[in-house]
Amino acid sequence: MRTFAVAALTVLVAGLPLVQPLNDQPARQHDLRQIAATVERNETGLGGRRLAQFRRLAATDARLAAKPMPNWRYLGLVTSLIASLQNPHALVWPDFSARRYLPLAFYWTSDGLVTVPVAGSPRGIAVGDKVLSLGGQTPAEITAILRGYIAGSDYNVRYTACRLSYLSARYALEWLHAVDGQGKVQMVLENAQGRVERFKLSFVTWPDYLERVAKAQAAFADRFIAPPGVPVTALPYGWRVVAGRYGVFWLRGFDPGVGVLHGLRRFLAAVVRQGARNIVIDVQGDPGGYYSVVEGVTQQLYNAQYDIWRHAYIVTNWGSFSGSVLLAEEFLSLGIGPVVGEPTGEDLEVGGEQGFAAAETDIVYQLAVQPPRDLLHREAAAIYPSIPVPLTVRDVQRGTNPVGRWLSTLGRSAAH
Repeated sequence: MRTFAVAALTVLVAGLPLVQPLNDQPARQHDLRQIAATVERNETGLGGRRLAQFRRLAATDARLAAKPMPNWRYLGLVTSLIASLQNPHALVWPDFSARRYLPLAFYWTSDGLVTVPVAGSPRGIAVGDKVLSLGGQTPAEITAILRGYIAGSDYNVRYTACRLSYLSARYALEWLHAVDGQGKVQMVLENAQGRVERFKLSFVTWPDYLERVAKAQAAFADRFIAPPGVPVTALPYGWRVVAGRYGVFWLRGFDPGVGVLHGLRRFLAAVVRQGARNIVIDVQGDPGGYYSVVEGVTQQLYNAQYDIWRHAYIVTNWGSFSGSVLLAEEFLSLGIGPVVGEPTGEDLEVGGEQGFAAAETDIVYQLAVQPPRDLLHREAAAIYPSIPVPLTVRDVQRGTNPVGRWLSTLGRSAAH
Protein backbone atom coordinates (compact mmCIF):
# COMPACT_ATOMS: atom_id res chain seq x y z
CA MET A 1 0.00 0.00 0.00
CA ARG A 2 2.98 2.30 0.41
CA THR A 3 2.99 3.09 -3.30
CA PHE A 4 -0.54 4.41 -2.89
CA ALA A 5 0.52 6.76 -0.06
CA VAL A 6 1.35 9.45 -2.59
CA ALA A 7 1.07 13.13 -1.80
CA ALA A 8 0.62 16.14 -4.07
CA LEU A 9 3.31 15.10 -6.53
CA THR A 10 1.34 12.18 -7.95
CA VAL A 11 -0.67 14.53 -10.09
CA LEU A 12 2.43 15.78 -11.86
CA VAL A 13 3.03 12.40 -13.49
CA ALA A 14 -0.58 11.92 -14.48
CA GLY A 15 -0.33 11.60 -18.20
CA LEU A 16 2.20 9.01 -19.27
CA PRO A 17 0.77 5.87 -20.86
CA LEU A 18 -0.13 3.49 -18.06
CA VAL A 19 1.05 0.21 -19.60
CA GLN A 20 3.60 0.99 -22.31
CA PRO A 21 7.09 0.33 -20.90
CA LEU A 22 9.01 3.43 -19.81
CA ASN A 23 12.35 2.50 -21.40
CA ASP A 24 13.98 -0.51 -19.71
CA GLN A 25 14.48 -1.63 -16.13
CA PRO A 26 18.18 -0.66 -15.79
CA ALA A 27 17.34 2.84 -17.04
CA ARG A 28 14.57 3.19 -14.49
CA GLN A 29 16.84 2.04 -11.69
CA HIS A 30 19.58 4.44 -12.82
CA ASP A 31 17.26 7.44 -12.82
CA LEU A 32 15.65 6.57 -9.50
CA ARG A 33 19.10 6.39 -7.89
CA GLN A 34 20.05 9.71 -9.54
CA ILE A 35 16.99 11.39 -8.06
CA ALA A 36 17.70 9.89 -4.62
CA ALA A 37 21.32 11.08 -4.72
CA THR A 38 20.23 14.60 -5.68
CA VAL A 39 17.83 14.71 -2.75
CA GLU A 40 20.60 13.73 -0.34
CA ARG A 41 22.86 16.50 -1.68
CA ASN A 42 20.26 19.23 -1.49
CA GLU A 43 17.72 18.40 1.23
CA THR A 44 19.97 19.56 4.04
CA GLY A 45 17.09 19.91 6.48
CA LEU A 46 16.11 16.24 6.48
CA GLY A 47 17.95 15.36 9.68
CA GLY A 48 19.48 12.00 10.59
CA ARG A 49 16.30 10.02 11.20
CA ARG A 50 14.43 11.31 8.14
CA LEU A 51 17.49 10.84 5.94
CA ALA A 52 17.86 7.23 7.09
CA GLN A 53 14.19 6.61 6.36
CA PHE A 54 14.54 8.18 2.92
CA ARG A 55 17.57 6.01 2.11
CA ARG A 56 15.71 2.84 3.10
CA LEU A 57 12.78 3.87 0.91
CA ALA A 58 15.06 4.65 -2.04
CA ALA A 59 16.82 1.29 -1.74
CA THR A 60 13.49 -0.54 -1.66
CA ASP A 61 12.25 1.37 -4.70
CA ALA A 62 15.44 0.59 -6.62
CA ARG A 63 14.93 -3.14 -5.96
CA LEU A 64 11.31 -2.96 -7.05
CA ALA A 65 12.24 -1.00 -10.18
CA ALA A 66 14.37 -3.96 -11.28
CA LYS A 67 11.17 -5.91 -11.94
CA PRO A 68 8.88 -5.51 -14.96
CA MET A 69 6.01 -3.17 -14.17
CA PRO A 70 3.64 -0.75 -15.91
CA ASN A 71 4.46 2.92 -15.98
CA TRP A 72 1.89 3.93 -13.37
CA ARG A 73 3.61 1.56 -10.90
CA TYR A 74 7.09 2.92 -11.61
CA LEU A 75 5.94 6.54 -11.49
CA GLY A 76 4.22 5.70 -8.22
CA LEU A 77 7.58 4.61 -6.82
CA VAL A 78 9.25 7.85 -7.88
CA THR A 79 6.48 10.15 -6.68
CA SER A 80 6.04 8.38 -3.35
CA LEU A 81 9.79 8.71 -2.81
CA ILE A 82 9.68 12.46 -3.41
CA ALA A 83 6.44 12.80 -1.46
CA SER A 84 8.16 11.27 1.56
CA LEU A 85 10.13 14.53 1.82
CA GLN A 86 6.89 16.36 2.69
CA ASN A 87 8.20 19.34 0.75
CA PRO A 88 5.68 20.88 -1.69
CA HIS A 89 8.54 22.59 -3.54
CA ALA A 90 9.98 19.23 -4.57
CA LEU A 91 8.47 18.20 -7.90
CA VAL A 92 8.66 15.46 -10.49
CA TRP A 93 6.91 15.48 -13.84
CA PRO A 94 7.13 13.97 -17.34
CA ASP A 95 6.65 15.57 -20.74
CA PHE A 96 3.71 17.98 -20.30
CA SER A 97 2.28 17.13 -23.72
CA ALA A 98 1.67 13.55 -22.57
CA ARG A 99 -0.60 14.46 -19.65
CA ARG A 100 -4.35 13.91 -19.90
CA TYR A 101 -7.01 15.76 -17.92
CA LEU A 102 -10.71 16.36 -17.62
CA PRO A 103 -11.52 19.61 -19.46
CA LEU A 104 -12.17 21.56 -16.26
CA ALA A 105 -10.69 22.33 -12.86
CA PHE A 106 -12.18 22.31 -9.37
CA TYR A 107 -12.19 24.51 -6.27
CA TRP A 108 -12.92 23.29 -2.76
CA THR A 109 -15.08 25.69 -0.79
CA SER A 110 -15.72 25.32 2.93
CA ASP A 111 -18.90 23.28 2.34
CA GLY A 112 -18.44 21.60 -1.01
CA LEU A 113 -16.56 21.10 -4.26
CA VAL A 114 -17.35 23.39 -7.22
CA THR A 115 -16.36 23.48 -10.87
CA VAL A 116 -14.07 26.01 -12.53
CA PRO A 117 -14.48 25.46 -16.30
CA VAL A 118 -11.53 26.14 -18.59
CA ALA A 119 -11.68 27.30 -22.22
CA GLY A 120 -13.09 24.37 -24.18
CA SER A 121 -15.06 22.83 -21.32
CA PRO A 122 -18.37 21.14 -22.23
CA ARG A 123 -21.43 23.34 -22.52
CA GLY A 124 -23.72 23.32 -19.53
CA ILE A 125 -20.98 23.46 -16.88
CA ALA A 126 -20.76 26.85 -15.17
CA VAL A 127 -18.42 28.36 -12.61
CA GLY A 128 -19.60 27.31 -9.16
CA ASP A 129 -21.68 24.26 -10.08
CA LYS A 130 -21.64 22.03 -7.00
CA VAL A 131 -20.15 18.57 -7.52
CA LEU A 132 -22.50 15.94 -6.10
CA SER A 133 -20.45 13.02 -7.38
CA LEU A 134 -17.32 12.39 -9.44
CA GLY A 135 -16.89 8.94 -10.89
CA GLY A 136 -19.75 7.71 -8.71
CA GLN A 137 -18.21 8.99 -5.47
CA THR A 138 -19.23 11.99 -3.41
CA PRO A 139 -16.65 14.65 -2.49
CA ALA A 140 -16.74 13.34 1.09
CA GLU A 141 -15.96 9.82 -0.13
CA ILE A 142 -13.18 11.13 -2.38
CA THR A 143 -11.73 13.05 0.56
CA ALA A 144 -11.76 9.89 2.68
CA ILE A 145 -9.93 7.96 -0.05
CA LEU A 146 -7.39 10.75 -0.60
CA ARG A 147 -6.71 10.86 3.12
CA GLY A 148 -5.29 7.37 2.73
CA TYR A 149 -2.89 8.59 0.02
CA ILE A 150 -1.98 12.03 1.34
CA ALA A 151 -0.43 12.60 4.74
CA GLY A 152 -1.59 15.40 6.97
CA SER A 153 -4.74 17.36 7.67
CA ASP A 154 -7.95 17.93 5.72
CA TYR A 155 -6.30 21.10 4.47
CA ASN A 156 -3.47 19.04 2.93
CA VAL A 157 -5.99 16.77 1.21
CA ARG A 158 -8.02 19.62 -0.27
CA TYR A 159 -4.91 21.55 -1.23
CA THR A 160 -3.57 18.56 -3.13
CA ALA A 161 -6.86 17.68 -4.76
CA CYS A 162 -7.50 21.10 -6.29
CA ARG A 163 -4.47 23.33 -6.42
CA LEU A 164 -2.47 20.78 -8.44
CA SER A 165 -5.49 19.70 -10.52
CA TYR A 166 -5.32 16.26 -8.93
CA LEU A 167 -9.04 15.74 -9.43
CA SER A 168 -8.68 16.50 -13.15
CA ALA A 169 -5.77 14.17 -13.92
CA ARG A 170 -6.49 10.78 -15.45
CA TYR A 171 -3.66 9.13 -13.57
CA ALA A 172 -5.03 10.24 -10.20
CA LEU A 173 -8.63 9.48 -11.14
CA GLU A 174 -7.59 5.96 -12.16
CA TRP A 175 -6.20 5.54 -8.66
CA LEU A 176 -9.50 6.79 -7.24
CA HIS A 177 -11.41 4.25 -9.38
CA ALA A 178 -13.37 7.11 -10.92
CA VAL A 179 -12.79 6.17 -14.59
CA ASP A 180 -15.28 3.78 -16.20
CA GLY A 181 -14.61 1.01 -18.72
CA GLN A 182 -14.97 3.47 -21.61
CA GLY A 183 -12.24 5.69 -20.21
CA LYS A 184 -14.70 8.39 -19.14
CA VAL A 185 -15.69 10.01 -15.86
CA GLN A 186 -19.33 10.40 -14.84
CA MET A 187 -20.10 13.58 -12.95
CA VAL A 188 -23.29 14.85 -11.29
CA LEU A 189 -23.61 18.61 -10.71
CA GLU A 190 -26.11 20.94 -9.10
CA ASN A 191 -26.26 24.44 -10.57
CA ALA A 192 -27.15 27.74 -8.92
CA GLN A 193 -30.85 27.21 -9.69
CA GLY A 194 -30.84 23.86 -7.89
CA ARG A 195 -31.13 21.80 -11.09
CA VAL A 196 -29.20 18.51 -11.14
CA GLU A 197 -27.30 17.73 -14.35
CA ARG A 198 -25.37 14.60 -15.34
CA PHE A 199 -22.27 14.59 -17.54
CA LYS A 200 -19.93 11.96 -18.95
CA LEU A 201 -16.55 13.56 -19.57
CA SER A 202 -13.65 12.40 -21.72
CA PHE A 203 -10.03 13.30 -21.05
CA VAL A 204 -8.22 15.89 -23.18
CA THR A 205 -4.59 16.26 -24.22
CA TRP A 206 -4.45 19.99 -24.92
CA PRO A 207 -0.78 21.06 -24.94
CA ASP A 208 -1.81 24.33 -23.27
CA TYR A 209 -4.04 22.75 -20.63
CA LEU A 210 -2.12 24.22 -17.70
CA GLU A 211 -2.26 27.70 -19.25
CA ARG A 212 -6.04 27.34 -19.65
CA VAL A 213 -6.38 26.28 -16.03
CA ALA A 214 -4.23 29.19 -14.85
CA LYS A 215 -6.41 31.68 -16.73
CA ALA A 216 -9.62 30.12 -15.41
CA GLN A 217 -8.34 30.16 -11.84
CA ALA A 218 -7.16 33.77 -12.17
CA ALA A 219 -10.61 34.78 -13.44
CA PHE A 220 -12.15 32.91 -10.53
CA ALA A 221 -9.91 34.79 -8.11
CA ASP A 222 -10.75 38.13 -9.70
CA ARG A 223 -14.47 37.47 -9.37
CA PHE A 224 -14.80 35.63 -6.08
CA ILE A 225 -11.66 36.26 -4.04
CA ALA A 226 -10.36 39.78 -4.72
CA PRO A 227 -11.76 42.22 -2.13
CA PRO A 228 -14.55 44.43 -3.49
CA GLY A 229 -13.39 47.80 -4.69
CA VAL A 230 -9.77 46.70 -5.17
CA PRO A 231 -8.77 47.40 -8.79
CA VAL A 232 -8.00 44.24 -10.72
CA THR A 233 -5.34 45.21 -13.24
CA ALA A 234 -2.43 43.67 -15.10
CA LEU A 235 -0.30 44.44 -12.06
CA PRO A 236 -0.24 41.71 -9.42
CA TYR A 237 -1.38 44.09 -6.70
CA GLY A 238 -3.92 46.79 -5.97
CA TRP A 239 -5.40 48.64 -3.00
CA ARG A 240 -8.38 50.45 -1.65
CA VAL A 241 -8.66 52.76 1.36
CA VAL A 242 -11.95 53.54 3.11
CA ALA A 243 -11.34 56.78 4.99
CA GLY A 244 -11.37 56.42 8.75
CA ARG A 245 -11.97 52.67 8.61
CA TYR A 246 -9.57 50.39 6.73
CA GLY A 247 -7.17 49.95 3.86
CA VAL A 248 -6.77 46.67 1.97
CA PHE A 249 -3.73 45.77 -0.15
CA TRP A 250 -4.36 42.85 -2.52
CA LEU A 251 -1.19 41.01 -3.55
CA ARG A 252 -1.21 38.36 -6.29
CA GLY A 253 2.50 37.52 -6.30
CA PHE A 254 5.92 38.43 -4.87
CA ASP A 255 7.50 39.54 -8.13
CA PRO A 256 10.51 41.90 -7.77
CA GLY A 257 9.99 43.30 -11.25
CA VAL A 258 6.57 44.92 -10.81
CA GLY A 259 7.13 47.37 -7.97
CA VAL A 260 5.34 45.60 -5.11
CA LEU A 261 7.34 47.40 -2.42
CA HIS A 262 6.81 50.77 -4.09
CA GLY A 263 3.10 50.04 -4.31
CA LEU A 264 3.01 49.06 -0.64
CA ARG A 265 4.66 52.37 0.35
CA ARG A 266 2.07 54.28 -1.64
CA PHE A 267 -0.69 52.25 -0.01
CA LEU A 268 0.61 52.98 3.50
CA ALA A 269 0.86 56.67 2.65
CA ALA A 270 -2.77 56.62 1.54
CA VAL A 271 -3.72 54.89 4.82
CA VAL A 272 -2.13 57.75 6.76
CA ARG A 273 -3.70 60.48 4.62
CA GLN A 274 -7.19 59.02 4.95
CA GLY A 275 -6.97 58.07 8.60
CA ALA A 276 -7.68 54.36 8.20
CA ARG A 277 -7.36 52.56 11.52
CA ASN A 278 -7.04 49.02 10.13
CA ILE A 279 -4.95 47.55 7.32
CA VAL A 280 -5.51 44.25 5.55
CA ILE A 281 -2.95 42.42 3.40
CA ASP A 282 -4.84 39.98 1.18
CA VAL A 283 -2.81 37.06 -0.23
CA GLN A 284 -5.66 34.72 -1.13
CA GLY A 285 -4.61 32.53 -4.04
CA ASP A 286 -1.15 34.10 -4.04
CA PRO A 287 1.33 31.49 -5.36
CA GLY A 288 4.34 33.22 -3.80
CA GLY A 289 7.50 34.37 -5.54
CA TYR A 290 10.83 35.77 -4.43
CA TYR A 291 11.67 35.56 -0.75
CA SER A 292 13.51 38.88 -0.99
CA VAL A 293 10.17 40.55 -1.76
CA VAL A 294 8.51 38.72 1.14
CA GLU A 295 11.26 40.00 3.40
CA GLY A 296 10.86 43.56 2.09
CA VAL A 297 7.10 43.51 2.66
CA THR A 298 7.63 42.11 6.18
CA GLN A 299 10.15 44.81 7.08
CA GLN A 300 7.96 47.64 5.80
CA LEU A 301 4.96 46.41 7.75
CA TYR A 302 6.88 45.59 10.92
CA ASN A 303 8.79 48.88 11.04
CA ALA A 304 5.65 50.97 10.53
CA GLN A 305 3.11 48.95 12.47
CA TYR A 306 2.94 51.21 15.56
CA ASP A 307 2.96 54.49 13.64
CA ILE A 308 0.31 54.06 10.94
CA TRP A 309 -2.60 51.83 12.02
CA ARG A 310 -4.29 50.33 15.02
CA HIS A 311 -4.96 46.80 13.78
CA ALA A 312 -3.38 44.74 10.97
CA TYR A 313 -4.60 41.49 9.41
CA ILE A 314 -3.51 39.11 6.67
CA VAL A 315 -6.16 37.23 4.66
CA THR A 316 -5.33 33.76 3.32
CA ASN A 317 -7.02 30.74 1.77
CA TRP A 318 -5.86 27.26 0.81
CA GLY A 319 -4.62 28.64 -2.52
CA SER A 320 -2.04 30.85 -0.75
CA PHE A 321 1.35 29.20 -1.22
CA SER A 322 5.06 29.57 -0.54
CA GLY A 323 5.91 33.27 -0.13
CA SER A 324 2.38 34.23 0.90
CA VAL A 325 2.41 31.52 3.58
CA LEU A 326 5.74 32.81 4.85
CA LEU A 327 4.30 36.32 5.07
CA ALA A 328 1.40 34.97 7.13
CA GLU A 329 3.92 33.23 9.39
CA GLU A 330 5.70 36.54 9.85
CA PHE A 331 2.46 38.27 10.82
CA LEU A 332 2.06 35.70 13.59
CA SER A 333 5.64 35.38 14.77
CA LEU A 334 6.38 39.13 14.79
CA GLY A 335 3.02 40.06 16.25
CA ILE A 336 2.01 42.21 13.29
CA GLY A 337 -1.52 40.79 13.37
CA PRO A 338 -3.76 37.73 13.09
CA VAL A 339 -4.55 35.52 10.10
CA VAL A 340 -8.06 35.86 8.61
CA GLY A 341 -9.87 33.70 6.05
CA GLU A 342 -9.30 30.02 5.31
CA PRO A 343 -6.52 27.53 6.19
CA THR A 344 -3.28 27.68 4.24
CA GLY A 345 0.35 26.57 4.43
CA GLU A 346 2.57 23.53 4.03
CA ASP A 347 5.91 22.29 5.26
CA LEU A 348 8.18 24.65 3.31
CA GLU A 349 11.56 23.29 4.41
CA VAL A 350 13.80 23.16 1.35
CA GLY A 351 17.55 23.07 0.93
CA GLY A 352 19.51 24.28 -2.07
CA GLU A 353 18.28 24.44 -5.64
CA GLN A 354 18.56 21.68 -8.20
CA GLY A 355 16.66 20.72 -11.31
CA PHE A 356 17.42 18.16 -14.01
CA ALA A 357 15.90 15.71 -16.44
CA ALA A 358 16.78 12.17 -15.40
CA ALA A 359 19.26 10.74 -17.89
CA GLU A 360 17.31 7.76 -19.18
CA THR A 361 13.58 8.29 -18.61
CA ASP A 362 13.34 12.10 -18.92
CA ILE A 363 11.52 12.41 -15.61
CA VAL A 364 12.21 15.90 -14.30
CA TYR A 365 13.01 16.52 -10.65
CA GLN A 366 13.34 19.94 -9.04
CA LEU A 367 13.94 21.50 -5.62
CA ALA A 368 13.32 25.15 -4.77
CA VAL A 369 15.79 27.49 -3.15
CA GLN A 370 16.06 27.65 0.63
CA PRO A 371 14.45 30.77 2.20
CA PRO A 372 16.71 33.22 4.07
CA ARG A 373 17.27 32.02 7.62
CA ASP A 374 16.52 35.41 9.14
CA LEU A 375 13.07 35.45 7.55
CA LEU A 376 11.65 32.30 9.09
CA HIS A 377 10.68 32.68 12.73
CA ARG A 378 8.36 29.66 12.84
CA GLU A 379 8.06 26.48 10.85
CA ALA A 380 5.73 27.21 7.92
CA ALA A 381 3.22 24.46 8.55
CA ALA A 382 -0.53 24.60 7.95
CA ILE A 383 -2.11 27.76 9.37
CA TYR A 384 -5.65 27.78 10.70
CA PRO A 385 -6.89 31.39 10.94
CA SER A 386 -7.86 32.90 14.25
CA ILE A 387 -10.63 34.77 12.40
CA PRO A 388 -12.26 32.22 10.04
CA VAL A 389 -13.96 33.71 6.97
CA PRO A 390 -14.99 30.71 4.86
CA LEU A 391 -16.02 30.81 1.20
CA THR A 392 -19.17 28.71 0.64
CA VAL A 393 -20.73 27.14 -2.44
CA ARG A 394 -23.57 29.66 -2.21
CA ASP A 395 -21.07 32.53 -2.10
CA VAL A 396 -19.53 31.32 -5.35
CA GLN A 397 -22.86 30.73 -7.06
CA ARG A 398 -24.19 34.16 -6.07
CA GLY A 399 -20.92 35.93 -6.79
CA THR A 400 -20.78 37.30 -3.26
CA ASN A 401 -17.57 37.83 -1.37
CA PRO A 402 -17.26 36.80 2.30
CA VAL A 403 -14.07 38.84 2.68
CA GLY A 404 -16.09 41.87 1.64
CA ARG A 405 -18.62 41.10 4.35
CA TRP A 406 -15.85 40.80 6.90
CA LEU A 407 -14.26 44.07 5.76
CA SER A 408 -17.54 45.83 6.44
CA THR A 409 -17.13 44.95 10.13
CA LEU A 410 -13.90 46.93 10.39
CA GLY A 411 -15.18 50.15 11.87
CA ARG A 412 -13.41 53.25 13.09
CA SER A 413 -12.68 51.68 16.49
CA ALA A 414 -12.96 47.96 15.66
CA ALA A 415 -10.82 45.67 17.76
CA HIS A 416 -10.77 42.09 16.48
